[in-house]
Amino acid sequence: MSRALRVPRAGAERMGRFVISLDFEIHWGVRDQWELPAYQENLLGVRTAIPAMLDTFDAYGVKATVAAVGFLFFDRRADLLAALPAQRPSYADARLSPYAAMDLVGADEATDPYHFGRALLGEIGRRGHEIASHSFSHYFCLERGQSHAEFEADLDAARAVAARDGVGLASIVFPRNQYTAGHLATCASKGFLAFRGNPRSWLYAARRRDQETRIERALRLLDAYVNLSGDHTASDAYMRSFTPLNVPGSRFLRPYSRALRLLEPLRLRRIRNSMTRAARRGETFHLWWHPHNFGVHTQENIAVLDQILRHHAELRDRYDWHNATMRQLAEQLSLQPA
Repeated sequence: MSRALRVPRAGAERMGRFVISLDFEIHWGVRDQWELPAYQENLLGVRTAIPAMLDTFDAYGVKATVAAVGFLFFDRRADLLAALPAQRPSYADARLSPYAAMDLVGADEATDPYHFGRALLGEIGRRGHEIASHSFSHYFCLERGQSHAEFEADLDAARAVAARDGVGLASIVFPRNQYTAGHLATCASKGFLAFRGNPRSWLYAARRRDQETRIERALRLLDAYVNLSGDHTASDAYMRSFTPLNVPGSRFLRPYSRALRLLEPLRLRRIRNSMTRAARRGETFHLWWHPHNFGVHTQENIAVLDQILRHHAELRDRYDWHNATMRQLAEQLSLQPA
């Protein structure tokens, strides 16, 4: 679109960005919910889905934040086991701890595509995307039994393994979006610049898994198709009111569902409308999902992603509404007057 057609935003000091983050976890993120055979197709599909997503991002010049579980920085079992911290989460429900599942881990990434991700992380880094933290062990900050000292040890392990590969972690995405002000303070003390917060709605408040109800889950599903809770765009001032910078998630990109395929236009419209409102207001819209969500029906999911990125390109040209990673947004806002 020609620059002559670009609509200037009122208040040039407002930044506003389109942010994408991915929770890269493979089996570590779902092992307490799915036994490997039951979810195997989705997890294997990550090896196809990630390159397809990266190609789509490249086509539109978009950069994403990929928050990876620290275990995925390894490609050999021996190296993973040698790097495990001495202080580990003491969940009241032992099933939540991945350390009890180390017997599932194979010898290396070539023979075990479910528990290693170093090759994929290498490709993500080479394509210029931000690699962020999803904790070392997919750590649950609100579950019973674990302690803050255990969280800090987990965070230190995540930073150490990333540094080994030359990755300086600047952003964090908390597993299951569980965190408190104390966890944020610890992250700030460790040098993190940004985190993905929760939308400002009771539907998306941070809570333990056993505190979630079927009604809440049903309403969140409906909210993906019909605007029940709002657009969840964020102003610069709101994001800056947290340390580290809060880049709240606006919308989880639910995967394509064959059973709900007739509702697909509603799902896409819900996202596009919120993006448009963010661009007009000079605010930030943050879309997120897991690579394993694209592990099946990959072609259909990539087609939806393509439409979303095409819409962003239109908004970028019309409203000067650009894309940024979480780290880039934190750095850019730090240079702007508050």
